[in-house]
Amino acid sequence: MRVRSTLGGGFLALAAWSALVSASPLGAQQPWANSPLGPRDQPVFPFFEGWYDNGDGTYTLSFGFLNRNPDQVIDIPRGERNYIEPAGFDGPQPTNFIPSRQRGVFGVTITEAQRDQDVWWHLVSPEGEDMKVPGRIRASAYQLDNNPRPHGSLAPLVWFTSENDAARGPEGIWADNALTARVGAPVTLAVSSRDLSQRDRSEPRFREPVAVRIVWSKYQGPAGEVTFARDPSTPEAPPAPAGRGGRGGAAPGPDEVQLPQGFGTARVVATFPVAGDYVVRAQADNWDSPDSSSGDQCCWSNAYVRVRVTP
Repeated sequence: MRVRSTLGGGFLALAAWSALVSASPLGAQQPWANSPLGPRDQPVFPFFEGWYDNGDGTYTLSFGFLNRNPDQVIDIPRGERNYIEPAGFDGPQPTNFIPSRQRGVFGVTITEAQRDQDVWWHLVSPEGEDMKVPGRIRASAYQLDNNPRPHGSLAPLVWFTSENDAARGPEGIWADNALTARVGAPVTLAVSSRDLSQRDRSEPRFREPVAVRIVWSKYQGPAGEVTFARDPSTPEAPPAPAGRGGRGGAAPGPDEVQLPQGFGTARVVATFPVAGDYVVRAQADNWDSPDSSSGDQCCWSNAYVRVRVTP
């Protein structure tokens, strides 16, 4: 997708959950939703966040998920337990599910001719329960918008080779070529980003640019933890203000890079545990702005790097 934004109302998390329970013939999901969190082995639920009118005769469906395990990463390989239908849309969904609610992790684009077609994401529990959710554009309540937020925030651009090929929003951009690496050998990953938000510089909060934050994470690949280390070219990011960006003032980890001026190239060093084909996701956001956060479906973009790892 080219030049899309990820904006919309914060009510969508609750609305999406309602769609998951009511639109699917799955009354068994209700006990899961209402039960207290256990320490491990809880299910992962897919979410439909909403849809965008791209203005060119296409529409983007945004999907996220909820991993109810507080401290457990869940791997669900693509296949009979993790798939999208119709089959032509299968492939961009994650197989690595980090804890808690993750919004807008990928998008699917449909054409005008497909506007009446549902796109279903299925996540099947080990017990065989199909936690499926439909992506559809027929309900206006689920429409997200591309408009600037009250202080001008927009989803940042992301690109790999040229800003002329930049994208933004949940569907984001996928690298054209896969990198190669060996098991246990560090490899540098890089993505460029620019914040297009237009803010009032006479406002004291915006006299300095709002940083773009890049968070790297394993997205697809064999079971096992991908480790990240700070690239020597990247200074350590300062802690976020409490309550912003989902970090609550916590110090950033090595998987996080900040671009203080709101643009630049973010690099990270990744090491892969076993051989196989991986996708690493780079999420670019400007959540340090007071009108931007994941809960408001604003303002982040995804970039996906393929890595082929050999023994």
